[in-house]
Amino acid sequence: MEGCNVLAILVSALVSFAIGFLWFTVLFRAPYMKGVDKTQEELAKGPSMALSFAIQIGANLVLAFVLAWLINSLQYETISQGIQLAFLVWLGFVVSIIGPIYAFEAKSFQFFMIIVFGYLASILATAIILSLWK
Repeated sequence: MEGCNVLAILVSALVSFAIGFLWFTVLFRAPYMKGVDKTQEELAKGPSMALSFAIQIGANLVLAFVLAWLINSLQYETISQGIQLAFLVWLGFVVSIIGPIYAFEAKSFQFFMIIVFGYLASILATAIILSLWK
């Protein structure tokens, strides 16, 4: 954690959570729910909302820590470098992993785009915060 701003990591994880919440429950709720292809009753059988939120915030913290570590290790100093890193992380780890999952699950291209661009928005916001707030 040396050289990483813990407060920036925490704030960026919470901002990422807010972006995800807005993305999936406000901006793209209807097409996302259609793509999930489950009823509210089926979704209710999964983890509680509190546990789901805790898992998402935990995952956001891991992402923020890894991005902070990469920014620090690569000695990136500018927002532009942070954005480039975010895009490469998104393309290399999100799109390349999620793409085949959706292909094999026969999900719609629209659903795939909602998912991956939601992650892009979160990763970009995280990288920008971490790049600005060292």
